[in-house]
Formats: sequence, structure tokens, C-alpha cells
Amino acid sequence: MTGSPQPEQSEQPDAGGFAALIRDLDSRRADGETVTLGDALDAAGARVHGVAILLMALPEALPLPIPSFGAVLGVPLILVSLHLAFYGERGDLPPRARRVRLPDRLIDLLARRVAGPLERAERLTGDRLPALANLERLVGLVSIMLSFLLFLPVPFLNMAPALALVCLSWGLIQRDGFVVGLGLAVSVGIFVTVFALGDLLAGMLATGLGTP
Repeated sequence: MTGSPQPEQSEQPDAGGFAALIRDLDSRRADGETVTLGDALDAAGARVHGVAILLMALPEALPLPIPSFGAVLGVPLILVSLHLAFYGERGDLPPRARRVRLPDRLIDLLARRVAGPLERAERLTGDRLPALANLERLVGLVSIMLSFLLFLPVPFLNMAPALALVCLSWGLIQRDGFVVGLGLAVSVGIFVTVFALGDLLAGMLATGLGTP
């Protein structure tokens, strides 16, 4: 695993919150800069895994008029989740993940459609239930499994894992254990559903193969 743990970063992102971060990235995009995931994390200042996962999961969780970015962001999302599972919210991310370019269209749409609602969400969430908010490695492990589900080539089935990833990463960013707990509960529901559907499909295939 690339990247080694470093001293614990400050517990909260830089002043202004995640919505302000999105607007800052959009300003850079408008000035013609190429914006990478590493640029976003440097601007965020802390809780870098949560910020990275949220940026990559949001486009799949919301009905935005953009194509899926799974082909671009799938592997980096898995790498970030693996790093979180190993190290928790400490240290930097693997260089390969930091070099990923955030598509201009994604940044523009997040700034226009998502930044406003996120500002309201920031006022409603915050330090709660620290025992859940500190389950960073568990969140990383769950995020790995959700990331694989998210980018399976199955139409209409990527929104639920993406929403769970949004809850988990938002809970990390805001240090809100209630939101983390909600994300974990949604994740369990998703895993149970996928297992049940897989078992049903396997049974149907076995029945079909056994029919003369």
C-alpha cells in the first residue's frame, strides 16, 4: 500500500466547509487550471479520505445530467478506500489517486447544483456520536465493497452504493457519527439485497440447467 501514515491532521477541514471547497475548485477550473484530486485535498486541509470519496461518489449518487465517471474514478475510489481501511484518516493518499484529474464538467455541475444544498447540510450536521464517527477503518472496509458494487456494469444499480458512500464520507468530514451510522445501515441493507438477488439468480440458473 502506497503512502504511509503521518501525524494526525486537524480534525476539521479548512474554514468554509465542503461547499466552499467546491466553489474554489470551480474558480480554478474557470481560470483554465487542470484540477486534480490532489489539488482538492490540499485545499481541504484535513479529512482527506472523506473528501476524496465524497467527490468521487457524488456524481453517481445524484441524478445529474452527466455520464457516469466510473471508468475514470473507479480505480482511484477503490485505492482511497483501501488506504482508509489500512490507515484511517491519517497521512496523505497514494500518488496515483492524487494525480487523478477531476473532469471540468463534474466540477461545474457540482458547483451549480450541489454546493448550495451542501451548505444547508453543513449547518445540520456536526460533532455527534464520536464512537461511530471514529470508525474510520471500518468505513474504509465498507467503502471498498461499495466501490466494487458501484462500478459493476449493471444499469440502474449504482445509485444505492453511491448514496451509502456519500453518507459515510460526509459523516467522516463532519465527524457526525449519526450520518456514519446511517451510511453503515444503508450499506448493510445493500449487501443483504445483493446477496439475496445473487442467491435467487444462482437458484434460477441451477433450476434452468437441471431442466431437461
